[in-house]
Amino acid sequence: MQECSRMIRTGTFIGLILVFPCPWYMIAVGGLLPLPVILYYGIDGGIVLVFSLVHIAIYTWIFHRVARWAGGVVRTGRIRNPVAAVLLVSALLALSFLPIYGGGENLAAGRVLKHNAYEVYRDTFLDTPGAGRRLPTLPNLVPQSMR
Repeated sequence: MQECSRMIRTGTFIGLILVFPCPWYMIAVGGLLPLPVILYYGIDGGIVLVFSLVHIAIYTWIFHRVARWAGGVVRTGRIRNPVAAVLLVSALLALSFLPIYGGGENLAAGRVLKHNAYEVYRDTFLDTPGAGRRLPTLPNLVPQSMR
């Protein structure tokens, strides 16, 4: 029982880090992005690195708390182990296919939140041969002056 609870807790934590759309703020809202993408934008240094590291610290703590809660639910027997695993994988997979990721100033308008997790990772980490690291293609995510 303890081993399954630990696996659910670890799976929840890693899954949330990889696919949860975290609001990324600088001066205004920068977008809804997964944590690895937020970390990637901070690699260039400067003020963007500071904002990215603050986001990483806060969201990691939140995800750790959620993962401990999920593990506690499984450990206390409120939900059976195989059911918990299927629900966790299904929820994270469904979340990754929703077009809820994107960047830009006015997130409430909804026009900028049209990417799924695969598209965000592809556009962020795709390298062009011979060109070095490619800048993000999500519109207005990081002002050109801050890169």
